[in-house]
Amino acid sequence: MLRLLIVEPQASEAALLADALRTAAESVSELPAVAIAVAQDMASALQVFQARKPSMVVIGPGAGPGVTGCDLDRLRALTGMDPVLSVLAGDDRSQLLKRALAVGADEVLGKPYEPGEVRLKLETLTRLARFGSALLAQRDRIRLRHDGLLQEQASVRQIFSNISRESCLNDSPAIRHHLSAQALLNGDVVAAAWGPGGKLLLLLGDFTGHGLGAAIGTVPLTAVFYSMVTKGFSLARILQELNGKLHRVLPANMFCCAVLLELDTHKRRLRLFNGGMPSVCLRRASGRVRQLESRQLPLGVVPDLDVGAAVVHIPVEEGDALYLWSDGLSEMRSAAGEEVGQRRIVETVARITQDEQRFDRILEEAFRFAARQADDLSLVELRFGAAFAEAAFAEAAFAEAASADKASRQQVRGRLPTRRVGEWSVKFTLGPGELRDADPLPPLLDVLAQTPGASYFRDALTVVLGELFRNALEHGVIGLDSAIKASEQGFAEYYHKLHRRRSQLQRGWIQVAVKCIGQGPGGVLEVVVEDSGPGLPANWSRRGDYAGRGLPLLRSLCRTLELQFGSRRVRALLDWGEPEGGQRSAGTRAVEAG
Repeated sequence: MLRLLIVEPQASEAALLADALRTAAESVSELPAVAIAVAQDMASALQVFQARKPSMVVIGPGAGPGVTGCDLDRLRALTGMDPVLSVLAGDDRSQLLKRALAVGADEVLGKPYEPGEVRLKLETLTRLARFGSALLAQRDRIRLRHDGLLQEQASVRQIFSNISRESCLNDSPAIRHHLSAQALLNGDVVAAAWGPGGKLLLLLGDFTGHGLGAAIGTVPLTAVFYSMVTKGFSLARILQELNGKLHRVLPANMFCCAVLLELDTHKRRLRLFNGGMPSVCLRRASGRVRQLESRQLPLGVVPDLDVGAAVVHIPVEEGDALYLWSDGLSEMRSAAGEEVGQRRIVETVARITQDEQRFDRILEEAFRFAARQADDLSLVELRFGAAFAEAAFAEAAFAEAASADKASRQQVRGRLPTRRVGEWSVKFTLGPGELRDADPLPPLLDVLAQTPGASYFRDALTVVLGELFRNALEHGVIGLDSAIKASEQGFAEYYHKLHRRRSQLQRGWIQVAVKCIGQGPGGVLEVVVEDSGPGLPANWSRRGDYAGRGLPLLRSLCRTLELQFGSRRVRALLDWGEPEGGQRSAGTRAVEAG
């Protein structure tokens, strides 16, 4: 129904207008039925308007001179989004036009009221009403879809929140990070977790695009990352799995630029992969800055990734710090269109001497320079001294908890049956094909983790097995000398040779045997590693700042460590569970363990 409102104090004029409007409406079959209401002045018109919600207000000759623009604004304010046409009616058309322009009316209707003109006004009103209804319906559909999108985004954010619970980002004093999404959801992702053996792994990724499309790719990325880190997989295996997963699930036009690093807090060694990200900035305690540029394609571009050639090996010390960021930070622009750029960020890292202030100053200077943010951006700081301290504190706290738990078990041991760890053994041999590509430690550790008491010694066992296996591979089968690592340049050369020779390995083997000997409620774990190499040379060098940390680490964890010059066999004994007696002792013979 088409509702009309006539504002006219004189009854005869109001009747004349109503008759003209009704006659015109009845002559057109397409027009809906018409309901006409009459008000004598604008005050009463506002009351009628609220009750009837008309689509057209016709102001007659008697009310027209008293109507102001404020009156019409109040009428329109009551309509909301619904279209309402205001028409001034009177005798003098030229005066009506001036008046309409002055008060903001939409149309004029001059006397005598021609049926054709009135009909045109009503048809125009009908088309306007239909357009308004269609517009409102479209608005409601957009609102509904927008509400659905917000609900989906809230669900995705909850998923991201649940995934991030596995992270140590918010609990580690060694890591500071800043993520700023260009849209509601972020295509940049930061993940970090401690693996077995005191190794910290950290990932910074930047998916193409932003918003939900980019953010959804972070789910498989972080799921693979956290599951593999906790199982003790190497950096190379994690990278290969991440790349393969993203290549399989992402569309062809989508990929993930990424930096993945592994910090060995015991040997103070950093392994870093940069695939398509801005150069990583390493700031030494001396103030010297080194940039670690991208050496490989982003993750997900190709099915197979040559990881070994792209990973850099760097010795690090307390006081060193690492800074990673996505291109959203370096590509922020000023009002004149100038980018923040890599150079400005690196200069800030080098200039700020206070470690506690450097992270905040990088962000402050970038946002002060830039006028707007055009992409997701992220910044990560890793301070190695704090990471070393955190790892040492965690190991001490775990040892204290294990000791307290052992004491509590001893108090009730008399009332409980003695639980033996059993006697068992496992032995396997790896040939050249497995030595080139395999990562044997996580599967072996998973098997050993099922045995009683294993949870208390997982980290120690991870370190011992990993160190003995790597020594057998690097020094025995491949034949590298730790003396190469006497300098930082030699350190990088050592791992370059290791990757090249390992990828070309055609012969050789390593045998690992693990045996548990039960002793009351505990036992001793014997680990024997033997290789096909020539044996340990008597003149094996222990000089250099970047070598010689493996042997002291092994002797600190093992009850006994046996190495003999000229022998290809290394034997280590670890306390397992709750051995009776058995104080830890030094090894019979010891040489540099690499």
